[in-house]
Amino acid sequence: MKKTLFILMAMFALCTTQSHAQNILDLLKGLSSKQTESQPDSTKSTNNTLSELGDFVAGLLGQGKINGYNLIGTWSYTEPAVVFESENMLTNVGGVAAGKAAQKKLQTYLDKIGFTAGKVKITFKEDSTGTVTYGTKDIPFKWSIQDSDLTINLAGNSLSKYTSSLNLSKFTSFKMNCKLGIGSMQLSFKADKLLDFISKILSIAGNSSNNSTINTIVSLANNVDGMYLGLTLEK
Repeated sequence: MKKTLFILMAMFALCTTQSHAQNILDLLKGLSSKQTESQPDSTKSTNNTLSELGDFVAGLLGQGKINGYNLIGTWSYTEPAVVFESENMLTNVGGVAAGKAAQKKLQTYLDKIGFTAGKVKITFKEDSTGTVTYGTKDIPFKWSIQDSDLTINLAGNSLSKYTSSLNLSKFTSFKMNCKLGIGSMQLSFKADKLLDFISKILSIAGNSSNNSTINTIVSLANNVDGMYLGLTLEK
């Protein structure tokens, strides 16, 4: 037992030096598969839970200052993101399990409204304006950054792709954490704010949202302190 605890502690210490949550989950999954046959039923149940979490990838909130120049261009939505405030949360199996449940629920919701990979794009322009493309609708916005925070002021109207003038009126402001990787972007919100952002896009585009599903997702995410929901995009 002491040997097992020592191994787990060593793995946790190793994984907190890495930038991706996948590492710790892979190690937990590998450990559980090796130990399952030789341990009691109660321990096997715990190991099975760890194994099931092995395909879940979480991230961390961005802490570095964002260079606005690196935002310029068009980014395509790829998948939802579950993000934690600290690396310590990535060693909390209960928190990670809640994160996986929230991610799965969020993806189900996004699939229903057509908010899927390649069909939603965010374009940032050098003049601090941009557009969110959802289906055939282009929704204009103004943007600004401060450290790792990105603020998007979303307009209250949509534009044709072939309209050059931007009538940016009736803005709604959304503040989010932004983390940039090589060709990737992670935008993270508290759960209710992410869904406010998506609901606003749906409203402008003339679509309706499912309040029941939204409330379930918010509830799942808010049950874990320091857990955020977000969007992953690629350039």
